[in-house]
Amino acid sequence: MHAPAVVALGMFDGVHLGHRALIARLVEEAKRLNAVPVVYTFSNHPLEVLGGNVTLLSGVRERNQLLLSLGAEHVESIRFTTELAALCAEEYIDLIAEKWDVRGLVVGYNYTCGARGAETPETLKSIGLCRGFSVTVVEPVMYKGEPVSSTRIRETIERGDMVLAQKLLNRKYSLSGKVIQNKRIGRRIGFPTANIEIDTKRVIPPDGVYATFAFVGGAAYRAVTNIGTNPTVHGTKRTVETYLIDFDADIYGEVLTIAFRKRLRGEIVFDTLDDMKVQIQRDVEDTIALRD
Repeated sequence: MHAPAVVALGMFDGVHLGHRALIARLVEEAKRLNAVPVVYTFSNHPLEVLGGNVTLLSGVRERNQLLLSLGAEHVESIRFTTELAALCAEEYIDLIAEKWDVRGLVVGYNYTCGARGAETPETLKSIGLCRGFSVTVVEPVMYKGEPVSSTRIRETIERGDMVLAQKLLNRKYSLSGKVIQNKRIGRRIGFPTANIEIDTKRVIPPDGVYATFAFVGGAAYRAVTNIGTNPTVHGTKRTVETYLIDFDADIYGEVLTIAFRKRLRGEIVFDTLDDMKVQIQRDVEDTIALRD
């Protein structure tokens, strides 16, 4: 016999303020109906299958951990396929019902499903009336007159506004990757950097210098992160490299997480390495002065 569940549907990329409101309603409805709060989502973005192009605000593991921390007791992440895209809403609910006794659904105001996204929350409500489950539709969370959405946050990060991104996400935007070898120019000028390998599916802020926090080995450090091609030393490959303030250890091969605080400046082509060293010192001082 399947456990009774209230199920939230959606992609939940980034787990932003709107998603947090939806999960709060999920937990409320599950408590009201004496059921398990469940999130039913995808391990890959539907647009990857439907021919679109999208970069992500969070990895699957990060997203699922955030959802669990907000009160979901189970997160089911299935792979989105062309076969799944062809299902109508009733068939999709049948799929969920193979694992859970669905007592309720919780969706966002703009949720769609079925072929070409033709079916809406109203469709789900009609099905719910016939099958005996409730459907809760969560209205948009507004920030400065606009709905909070994953698309809005992607655009915010892509223009380098990390302060606004933090407000919309309710956390600092972060990237993680394994520390890999680079040209070691930073070490030569007294600012050794950790270059991380980034998932190409993630949203990357524009080229420039950022005040960040760096997390490695269970500890946190204030840091300065440069995104770009290092034109002063004739670099061609775009990299994400970070100078950890008051830190000097070999962390090659370890996973480093960078949480973005603020964009300090754009990328500059310096006449000499000494000029670059002077500017990096200013960047470090600006980072230390931040109080967030």
